Amino acid sequence: MTTIRGELLANGLQINFADQSNRYFGDYHRVSVVATIVCNLHDLPSTNPDEADFRRLAIETFGDELSIVKRFERMAVPTTEIDAVRAALVEDYLRHASIYLARPGYPSSLVAAELKKRRTPRFHG
Repeated sequence: MTTIRGELLANGLQINFADQSNRYFGDYHRVSVVATIVCNLHDLPSTNPDEADFRRLAIETFGDELSIVKRFERMAVPTTEIDAVRAALVEDYLRHASIYLARPGYPSSLVAAELKKRRTPRFHG
């Protein structure tokens, strides 16, 4: 996996893009870009007791950082178009998601959602 780009958002989130493309038949490739969103949990606010407890719980649960992985793919890409398609996948993601991801409160919301996933009991009958 080769890192192709990194973006640091104003709220402290780091987005790293990596290439996992491969050729699967003849001149056809699966262009696959993996975006890893990294949140340094020590950067979460702790200006009051509730925020401090939330940050402590997050660090106890996930360690120093929380990483979320998103994958974008395009199939049947000829060799001559790989670079352009890879760049378009990254740019499309940044254009559509970075405004949302860059909100000041988003790191706390992201961590809260991941904590909720961890605490949700799953019953299978």
